Amino acid sequence: MDLYQLIDASQEPILKTHDWIQEAMKKGAGLPHALNLATVTPAGQPSSRMVLLKRLSDEGLVFFTDYEGKKGQEINNNNKAAMNFWWAKTDKQIRVEGICTKVSIEESNDYFNSRPRGSKISASASRQSEVLDSYESLLQKAKKIGVDNEGKDIVRPSRWGGFILKPHLFEFWINQESRLHTRELFVLNEEKEWKISLLSP
Repeated sequence: MDLYQLIDASQEPILKTHDWIQEAMKKGAGLPHALNLATVTPAGQPSSRMVLLKRLSDEGLVFFTDYEGKKGQEINNNNKAAMNFWWAKTDKQIRVEGICTKVSIEESNDYFNSRPRGSKISASASRQSEVLDSYESLLQKAKKIGVDNEGKDIVRPSRWGGFILKPHLFEFWINQESRLHTRELFVLNEEKEWKISLLSP
């Protein structure tokens, strides 16, 4: 099974991102499609966590989550976000900045339906970021959902789905022993063309 989907990709920074992920995978990086997603709280406090890239295209980078969880609420309040990939195996990093919007209901349904049954149950049982009475209570809730839906499909909760980050900036960084690291910046201009610059480390 592919780690993520590459669809309708022709733009240079999108293809380069794909190539770097594939390079990291070939060199044995664990979860090479994992990235750090940074959002902002209403108070202006940066907030970050790891998520998995699930689709990459010229339109943007897709991940899935609970819309009512902490990150979902922060994106709903302020849809500006940033992503960061880093791989020790290749000594490379990619920074991405852009705007997040929800993917279509159809795409959320398609991805949810492709997940293992256990993952569907977990998404249904866990209201992400809510305080738990106990971990045991969460396990019992998941078990009940499984029993109640034995022999039936698990339906995607309406609060669970995908976001796409539509990028306007990429930075590709390569470590150099001299500390004169390579930094290549792609910025999307008003004509929807990527302007490329080299940055001093």
